[in-house]
Amino acid sequence: MRIGSGLGTTLALALLGCGPGGVEHDIEERPLDQAVALDTVVQALAAKSVETATFVTVLLPDRTEWTVDVVGTNLPVAVEFLTAQDRERIGDRVPIQAAPDEMPRVVMVERKDTQQSLMLRVFTDQHFRFQPNPPPDMPEAPYTIREVQARLRRDVSDFIAWYRANNAPPAP
Repeated sequence: MRIGSGLGTTLALALLGCGPGGVEHDIEERPLDQAVALDTVVQALAAKSVETATFVTVLLPDRTEWTVDVVGTNLPVAVEFLTAQDRERIGDRVPIQAAPDEMPRVVMVERKDTQQSLMLRVFTDQHFRFQPNPPPDMPEAPYTIREVQARLRRDVSDFIAWYRANNAPPAP
């Protein structure tokens, strides 16, 4: 009978959550640095054979001027990587994903110097965060800077694949 009652007590304690708890950490997260992000975007575009120019002035849909980070010179696309400071300045003039898994939104802008229409895909540093110094006893795998860069590369590549599938001129 003592074995049964000891087992019952152990089971009750386990169910009640008594005993040593898990270690909780305030884990530092940092947004991907804009310079690193822009290098990653340019590399992703080059891998898709898109030639680029950086820091090109465009007209947003409300005709406000904005210097966009990267534009395609042989494909009418543009990519903007917004930092917290950028988001404050741009406000709601361009659609920004509320969450990383939300459907991406694309907006038409006009390149100021050539009046060429471009499809602008906006990314935000809020969705590309990494953990530079994860504790060794962290319960789940940390997001490394390499993983975050790989996700940004993939998202840019997906944008170009989407553009080519949906906007390429029809074959003769």
